[in-house]
Amino acid sequence: MEIKNADLCVIGGGPGGYVAAIRAAKLGLRTIVVEKEFLGGTCLNWGCIPTKALYHVAEKIDEIKKSNIFGISVPGYSLDFKKVMERKDKVVIAQRQGLSYHFKKNNIDLVNGKGKLLSQNSVGVEDASGQVKTRIDAKNIIIATGSFAGSVPPFILDGKDILDNIGILSLEQIPKSLLIVGGGVIGSEFANIFSTFGSEVTIIEILPRILSTEDIEVSKVIFKSLEKKGVKIFINTTVKEIKKGVDGFICITNDGQQISAEKILISVGRKPLTNDLGLKEVGIETDAKGFIVVDQYLKTNIQNIYAVGDVIGNYQLAHVASFEGKIAAENIAGQNKKINYKVIPWAVFTSPEIGTVGLNEKQAKEKGYNVCFGLFPFSNSGKAYITGETEGFIKIVTDKDTGEILGAQMVGPRCSDLVHEVAVAMQGEMIIDNLAETVHSHPTLSEAVMEAAEDCLGLATHITR
Repeated sequence: MEIKNADLCVIGGGPGGYVAAIRAAKLGLRTIVVEKEFLGGTCLNWGCIPTKALYHVAEKIDEIKKSNIFGISVPGYSLDFKKVMERKDKVVIAQRQGLSYHFKKNNIDLVNGKGKLLSQNSVGVEDASGQVKTRIDAKNIIIATGSFAGSVPPFILDGKDILDNIGILSLEQIPKSLLIVGGGVIGSEFANIFSTFGSEVTIIEILPRILSTEDIEVSKVIFKSLEKKGVKIFINTTVKEIKKGVDGFICITNDGQQISAEKILISVGRKPLTNDLGLKEVGIETDAKGFIVVDQYLKTNIQNIYAVGDVIGNYQLAHVASFEGKIAAENIAGQNKKINYKVIPWAVFTSPEIGTVGLNEKQAKEKGYNVCFGLFPFSNSGKAYITGETEGFIKIVTDKDTGEILGAQMVGPRCSDLVHEVAVAMQGEMIIDNLAETVHSHPTLSEAVMEAAEDCLGLATHITR
């Protein structure tokens, strides 16, 4: 057995683990990463990056379809799905190679295999047969093993016809019909992509609306947008029975409706990858769902062991995992930093896009704030008219008494980017007056942020109330 020594061993090379490793190495810690598959984890290989590569293609198709409003005549187009998937793979491989380069530049040792805690200060790396081939003795350990999509009765994932995010990103042909179980972020994004590609898409959602974690007005915009694309959406609905047919499946809902689908995508949440990790043997505390319990320093109940990312069950977002990875690494290096989730932006890559940060109006009222908000529709934006993307709005929520910016909800063109303008303002503790008084170039989409801020003060130029 090979024995290696390190200041830090990171189990998992996803966005939490690899970022933690790079930050630790830059702070002078001898760092080893254990990864059983590919650097980048789910996000890079089977999540964020490949999904957005497909989204970009869908976006281009939408532009072609509406090109006639700009005086451009496109008689028709054809979609080569094989080339689409090949380019998606090239993007992933290029990003993965980039991470390998960063590891080499920062002298980070990568050990391939399945990592398992042997003790408080040692990690065993198992080969395919389950034998420990390498032991890593480390002063500190970060667990960043991520999460996985599980089967949901009556569906059983098979990787061929009943798919998770990995399976749908490995398709060789566009399915004629696709049933998506779960209308959250993943479900809504894939509904947008495959309906644009030509699939007949149906969403089944158990809750009263899709995108239930978003502001209700935002989810209404996406509901209407998906319906315009031909997506059938069933809310307050579950599947009670599934039958396999010659051309796919027949799904029978709780109210007796029958839905036919060639392929089925399961997108109803993810579970932590904590099984067979040695947590119980070492004495690491987990909650009832299997997520690792950490404190505000991202430390477990074992003094030198930290955990970050999906495995701790907070925001299951790649950029949050990376943020947590940096904080954990800095704490191991002696910086004593607390995690703060007050300013966490996120995006949903539907058409139009969603951008969110902080509290929405309902959440702010529940916390006791004297809420004031400003709202600016993209239909009043000159740049949005130029680009033909007038659907949606920007809403900024503030504390009326202090001017504190509490959050923002956006749906419309480039809202995945625009939301960060508000996030930076919140992080810098600007009040809404500062944002409203910041001069914005004209004509730009970002002017909508300024006007929404002005509307909080009743001063927006291009709003008549």
